[in-house]
Amino acid sequence: MFIWPIQSVEDRPDVTLTDWAAFEVPLNGPNEAWTRHLAGWSCEDRHGQVCSAIESFDPTTGQCLTSSGRVYRLTGRPGMNGDAQYVWNRWKRIAGVESERDVTREVLLAMKADQNPQTPAG
Repeated sequence: MFIWPIQSVEDRPDVTLTDWAAFEVPLNGPNEAWTRHLAGWSCEDRHGQVCSAIESFDPTTGQCLTSSGRVYRLTGRPGMNGDAQYVWNRWKRIAGVESERDVTREVLLAMKADQNPQTPAG
């Protein structure tokens, strides 16, 4: 299997990911700040994909803006398919990432909490 660069942000400004997961990694080494990234199945391009560092996340819409300027929309349930897992593992190897924290549950809980806000008693 191969991996290749995705289209430019100008040609593909947004991507819908299904079968996704979210991770934190020390992108520039273990003593650097950790960045968050998504890995999943691109509905538009029909292959596994990993995003650049997430700059902002809107739990109401499930959208993330990345450092490249691309918007990723999360849909479906978390859990990577084989192609997405392969691309994630290759991306980590290429980027020299040796540690990761799976923050998928945290992202999913934020999305669920925003969809079902608690009403104050009173």
